[in-house]
Amino acid sequence: MIEILTNPDPNTVFWLMLLHCIVGLSAGIVADIKGYSFPLWLGIGTVAGTFGLIASLTLKNQN
Repeated sequence: MIEILTNPDPNTVFWLMLLHCIVGLSAGIVADIKGYSFPLWLGIGTVAGTFGLIASLTLKNQN
């Protein structure tokens, strides 16, 4: 079990990182649709992942 943490499969790491970036992009797109800054929310979503997406979904519309 500890070997998974110390020597992870590169393919698994790649797909998890790609999924994380897609979730971040989704947070940026949702916030942009609601009238907020896309670059700001892209950064928040990329750093925070799922939490950033949930936060962008709870934003009120500025439009």
